Amino acid sequence: MNTPSLKLKNPKNWFAAGLEIQQAMEILSDGAFKTFLYICLNARRDTGILRITQTDLARNLKKTQGTIRKNLREMESASVLCQNKFGNSPVEPGTIQVAPGYWPYETAESDLVPDTVADDYVAEIRKALAQRACVRPSFSTADEVLARQWFSRCVPLDRVRQAILLGCGRKYVSWRNNPAVHGYISSLRYFDSVISEIEPQQIHPDYWGYIAYRIQRHEQLWIESHKMDFLHDPQAATSNGSQDDNELERETT
Repeated sequence: MNTPSLKLKNPKNWFAAGLEIQQAMEILSDGAFKTFLYICLNARRDTGILRITQTDLARNLKKTQGTIRKNLREMESASVLCQNKFGNSPVEPGTIQVAPGYWPYETAESDLVPDTVADDYVAEIRKALAQRACVRPSFSTADEVLARQWFSRCVPLDRVRQAILLGCGRKYVSWRNNPAVHGYISSLRYFDSVISEIEPQQIHPDYWGYIAYRIQRHEQLWIESHKMDFLHDPQAATSNGSQDDNELERETT
C-alpha cells in the first residue's frame, strides 16, 4: 500500500519549522517565543530579516510596546537574534534579523544586514571600551576585524558589553594584587576569551548591574593611581579596600 503524498492546504508563505524552532522554544519564555515565531513567519526567507515598526509589531501581536521590547531583548541576549535595531520613534521602521543558528534557510552573507548596521555595531563596542578606565585601545585594524567577526557570528552587543565589564573587573582585581606589573588593556582581543566563556551561559541581568556597581571603586582608584603614571607609590593604591578586592574576585571568577 502506497503512502499518500502530503499536500499543504495553503502553500503560500510556507515556513520550514524544524530543529531551529525547537531549540528556540526550549530557551525562550512563552512571550518571547511567540514574538520569535511571528518574526520567522514574516521575515525574508533569503536574509532572515524583518523590517517593521515597533507599533505594528505590538499591534499585530496584541502586546504593549514595552512587552515587545522586553521580548526582543530576551531573544538578543539568548543569541536568537543577530540584531534588533530601532530608532527612537516607535513608528519608524527598524530591522530584526534571526541569527543563522535559528534560521532554517541558507543565506548569502552579501544579502544580510547593511554595512551601516555593522558600522553601528563596531561604534557601540568602541563606546563601551571608552567607558572603562583601564582600557586604552588604539582600535587598530585588527580590533575592527575582530569586532566585525563578532558581528558576523551574531554576538549580541549586550554580550560584548558584559564581556568588557567582566574582563575589566578581573583586570582591576589582578592590578590591585600586583599593581607594578599591570598597564592598560590595549587590544580588543583581551575580551575575546571572555566572550567565548559567557556566550553560552544564561546569566541574570541583575548580576551585571551588580558587577558594574562593584567595580566603580576600583576604577576610581585606577584613575587616581594613573594620574602619576605609576610614578607615585603603587602600594598606596592597595592600602585600602582589600575586602572589596576579595569580594570582586569571587564575583568575577
